Amino acid sequence: MKNQEFISTKQELKEAEKISWKDLFSGDILTSTFLVKQFSFIIFCIFLMMLYISNQYQYKKVYREFGSLKKQVSVLQFQSMELRAELMKYSRQSQVLKRVEDRKLGLELSSEPPIILEGGLK
Repeated sequence: MKNQEFISTKQELKEAEKISWKDLFSGDILTSTFLVKQFSFIIFCIFLMMLYISNQYQYKKVYREFGSLKKQVSVLQFQSMELRAELMKYSRQSQVLKRVEDRKLGLELSSEPPIILEGGLK
């Protein structure tokens, strides 16, 4: 008997037509020459599916993290606006004078305008 390395397309079609539900459920389909020849391609497809699934999980994880960070940014922006408004309130001249008087620091408001010095350090 001659050992054939390759089978003809007619034989391959006959084997493909022979596949039945019984072969599928019994596992005999896994030993068919067509599937054995395509084994590397099947492994490659399985690898791509696993890669796709892991990519989806990673995307969902990053998306959830992005949502939580977006909420934190909005809270921090609100706190920043509150602090800026409070700082502006305390930096007004009337508020500064009131706080200086409350603490009795002995400082007074100057009645003369500031003097501009000409020249500079040599």
